[in-house]
Amino acid sequence: MTKKLYVAFSLLCFPLMNAIAANDYWQCTSRDATEHEWKATGDYEINALNKSYEACKRDSKSPVSCKTSKEECDFLVNGETTRPLWRCTAYDQMAKKWPSNLYRHRDDAAIAARAYCEDRSGFPDTCYINLMTCKNVNPKS
Repeated sequence: MTKKLYVAFSLLCFPLMNAIAANDYWQCTSRDATEHEWKATGDYEINALNKSYEACKRDSKSPVSCKTSKEECDFLVNGETTRPLWRCTAYDQMAKKWPSNLYRHRDDAAIAARAYCEDRSGFPDTCYINLMTCKNVNPKS
């Protein structure tokens, strides 16, 4: 009885699980000294990382300068990244908002927001940032 139940479960669920996972993949990027990029995809992060690095080594005019890292990899679900995208907001004395661009790391977004405020505000010495103003705007991460 349990063997029949397992077979029925396998026939119903495993194809469904594979169909969902077929749209999910890793994408990694490698660069050389000229900042030319090689992107590669794979089912696993290490596969995509190795493929992009091998492509750089194979096709670059300066293969010795090829570099890659896990920081250059994204996991995509249905073609959309799952990596966090942070935006922070700085304020000045007049309570004017100074939002940052999107960054992969919260601290980078906070520094950028404060720098933006200090560069553009009429009261640059009063610019401040509270990490409570930082939000991950990518709902998939």
